[in-house]
Amino acid sequence: MVAIADAPIAEGTAFASELVRLVPIPSDFEGLEHVIVAEDLTRVEGWIVNRSVTEGELIGRSMVIEPGTGDGLRTMSIPVTVEHAAGGTLVVGDRVDVISLVGDEPEFVAVDLEVAGIAETAQGGLSGVGPYFIVVAVTSGDALALAKAIDEGKIEIVRSTGAGAVAADGD
Repeated sequence: MVAIADAPIAEGTAFASELVRLVPIPSDFEGLEHVIVAEDLTRVEGWIVNRSVTEGELIGRSMVIEPGTGDGLRTMSIPVTVEHAAGGTLVVGDRVDVISLVGDEPEFVAVDLEVAGIAETAQGGLSGVGPYFIVVAVTSGDALALAKAIDEGKIEIVRSTGAGAVAADGD
């Protein structure tokens, strides 16, 4: 039995077994090791769906990611508007830098953060212009710097996937 979406699932949604239905599939189905089967449901409960899924779509194991990163990092959401986050083109797995204005001077407050999820405020998936949340993997120091920048309300998120390294101004 394999999992397929019972209804559309928005990117950024926490996976729950209620979102899918199980359908029989031949045991010799090519690629069976890459899809979520009945035995996986308990293990992936609460994981984050990393892309939108259409109704009836087969749920692949790569379509859900474990919250947190498993490498000692934390995850944190950053509320930001689309126009201040690479125009809303960020995807799970991208690397980002966060810039904040300190006084009148821009500073890198956190750099090379991995995007772990993206969710629109109201729906749990990016679907238009407006505020949404970018979930990133952070160190404790990054979390504190980001909390301050969020509180000050002056944030720019820059896609840095593939870009050269830069140091956060607090480092």
